[in-house]
Amino acid sequence: MSQRSARSWLWLAGVAVLALPGLAPAQHPLYTIPWEDKSQVLEYRSCGCADSCWVAELRAKKGRKLLARLRCDCEKLWVIPSGNSKEAEYRATCDGFDTERKLDLIAEELKKVLKAHKPAP
Repeated sequence: MSQRSARSWLWLAGVAVLALPGLAPAQHPLYTIPWEDKSQVLEYRSCGCADSCWVAELRAKKGRKLLARLRCDCEKLWVIPSGNSKEAEYRATCDGFDTERKLDLIAEELKKVLKAHKPAP
């Protein structure tokens, strides 16, 4: 094999190594949590720490606008109570969510967040 051909194959192999991870399925799948308002979708995904790191986002189905978010970083619970808010610490711990009812508890907590931040009439 010529030197030029070897370089071409090496370059092609490098491109394949960089491109393949983007084609692989996501390491942490996205789950939909049942939500009352059918114009919205509540999505959950784990991000590590043996499922102690997770993100739950409430989005508008149309346009996918972020409406609220709860996030556990393996230690603290963070919240974005409305789409135009900045993330803030919600609790010093994420205790209480690692049960068989985890997704239900997340939905219940998000309802509390939304109720507490509902604009006055």
